[in-house]
Amino acid sequence: MAPIFFSSTKKKKIHSGTINYANGDIYEGELKDDGTKHGNGTYQYATSGSVYSGQWENDLRHGQGNMTWARGDTYEGHFSNGKEHGTGTFKWTNGNIYHGEFSESKRHGWGTMTWASGNIYVGEWVDGKKHGKGKYTYASGGVYEGDWTEDG
Repeated sequence: MAPIFFSSTKKKKIHSGTINYANGDIYEGELKDDGTKHGNGTYQYATSGSVYSGQWENDLRHGQGNMTWARGDTYEGHFSNGKEHGTGTFKWTNGNIYHGEFSESKRHGWGTMTWASGNIYVGEWVDGKKHGKGKYTYASGGVYEGDWTEDG
């Protein structure tokens, strides 16, 4: 998407600047000479109302950052090639919270999911599902500890 407005303040090979896109999106932060987002910056998505603030590499969210969706859900953690990847915390507006490992924007690896109901799962995740060793503690006090296969 081509910018309709670009301004910058040059400092070595990285510039601080603002890009206003034709669709209403706005980027403020560090840029390469060619206008590629690279370094720290904030991107406001006009259509969705979402905002990303953090590190960029070659026009992709990459490194530490925070994403807030218009509906109020948030992710704080590591990004790789534009996706949640590495360690992070995802908070839903309904009160659910996941803290742990992500791969390709899915829960993957070791993590803890706490539901607003008070239920808690601590264990392994594969492709967004409870899978492997884990412990599920119900708000009522019941506990299941053992092996999980695709959420069951």
